[in-house]
Amino acid sequence: MSTRKIFKSFSAPLFGLLALAVVFDAHADSLLQTVPTPDTSKLAPDAAKQLATERAEFEKLRAGIVGPPLARIYADLGALYVRNGFSEAAAVALYDASQVSPNDGRWFYLRGVIARELKRNDEARADFQAALDRDKVYLPIRYRLANTLIDLGDVAGARKLLEDTAREHAQQPVAFAMLGQLALRQKRYADAVDSLNSALKLDPKANELYKHLADAYAGQGNTKAADEARAKAGDVTVTLDDPLVTGLYAVAPPQVSGTPIEQAQTLARQGRIGAAREKLADILKANPKDADALALSARIEASMGNIVIAQSEIETALKAKPDSAIVNISSGIVAEHMGDDAKAYDAYRRAQRLDAKYADSYLLLGNAEMRRSHYAQAVEQYRQFTVLQPDNAIAYAHLVAAQVAQGKCADALQSINGALTRRAKDGDLMQIFVRLASTCPAASPQERDVALDYGQVLYKQSSGAGNSSALALAMAAHGKFKEAQEYQAEAIFDAVRAGDMASAALYKTTNQQFFDKKQVPDRPWPAQHAYFTAPLLSPARAAPAAAVPAPAPKS
Repeated sequence: MSTRKIFKSFSAPLFGLLALAVVFDAHADSLLQTVPTPDTSKLAPDAAKQLATERAEFEKLRAGIVGPPLARIYADLGALYVRNGFSEAAAVALYDASQVSPNDGRWFYLRGVIARELKRNDEARADFQAALDRDKVYLPIRYRLANTLIDLGDVAGARKLLEDTAREHAQQPVAFAMLGQLALRQKRYADAVDSLNSALKLDPKANELYKHLADAYAGQGNTKAADEARAKAGDVTVTLDDPLVTGLYAVAPPQVSGTPIEQAQTLARQGRIGAAREKLADILKANPKDADALALSARIEASMGNIVIAQSEIETALKAKPDSAIVNISSGIVAEHMGDDAKAYDAYRRAQRLDAKYADSYLLLGNAEMRRSHYAQAVEQYRQFTVLQPDNAIAYAHLVAAQVAQGKCADALQSINGALTRRAKDGDLMQIFVRLASTCPAASPQERDVALDYGQVLYKQSSGAGNSSALALAMAAHGKFKEAQEYQAEAIFDAVRAGDMASAALYKTTNQQFFDKKQVPDRPWPAQHAYFTAPLLSPARAAPAAAVPAPAPKS
């Protein structure tokens, strides 16, 4: 939130507003600490270089924005540091986030998490309490505060907090589990038995609780019940989702399942290319003419620039299975990597004739028509793509872009409104609506107001680059260009942090329209965006993960 937003409800003269804004910003700056620059000499050279790049971008951006976008940038810097093992620097960054946006409980909560990691329980208690004062809904705050109170010896305070939580959130097993373990620690065995059984009733799979239940029964002298509970004990713990902490720390790659070829596809989609190639090598060792494995391998090799290998593999696959839509799609993708648009176009049309329900052909043919500026034909391809994949928001993004390029943004509004009628809570569809309603001249004032509301809701849920830049468009559509610049600057920082310099460049282009011209763009994404240009796949921009190109960046 900018200073303009903070003070807009007052009726002071303009000079008074500006004076207040200066005082506010000066006060906020006086509370901030300088985030230390850690010694990265022990990191791998590439990691150290990336860290330095992102810190430099942070320093450049933070001077131009205030309020929640600035707080988010400080928090992202903290997350970056904690993932690289620099918790002290992370603690300062999150402290600054909480000072910039002092009513946002998230930053106090994450400060407490890092304080716990640094064994500073007194600080953690204060941080968690501050978070709870601001956010009564996010339950992990209560549980981490209770654990901290227990470690500090305030068992009575922890018990009261957990009892209140169990009463207010009677369907959450974690509170009962913690109450049971706390009662066991205090040798209140009857209370422990009651609470642990309540937790198990809510979460029967959490068999680790039987260990504690066995101890509670033993404390009561009930040997038979203790033995029965111990026999059921396992290692499945009762858990509660904590997306804030999950987002703070790096997570392990998800497990893969399915047939060997499905596992290879999943590994490729996850970006684990080495593992995918190993899996494909095993498949092809057993059957060198497995057309599906050869087709996927060809796509991967083409995406890595190994065109000769990709060509050889796709030719072998075509000989083995010439009537396979998947193989022909892969042939087109390899042709794109070779720069042969005409050959790719023919391959995609052939795949579509072979299997009219194979959705990828409509996406790829739509892209080919966009490259030819055949927008009406592209619209029809993308429209069929949405029919075959009605829950795929990327399909609607392509359709909307083609309709806008055709000069029919009113039709695009009708398309996205129809999708939202079926999936009203789909955040990706909502983001497309925000972009379109904020930039389409045919949008009504009511639709633009809804777009602003949606944009604010999406940003609050997840303030990533896509949602930040969408909210920036909605702000600009309401004449709030200063706020638009702030949210767009946050999107630029996010893109740089992710190493996505192409998206960062597009965000900067839009930001110049906000800054220099006080102008709302006439498209939901910049004209240079891949939704409009549909560039040929190449090793520099392809996603080896899938049978189709990667979704265009959400610029």
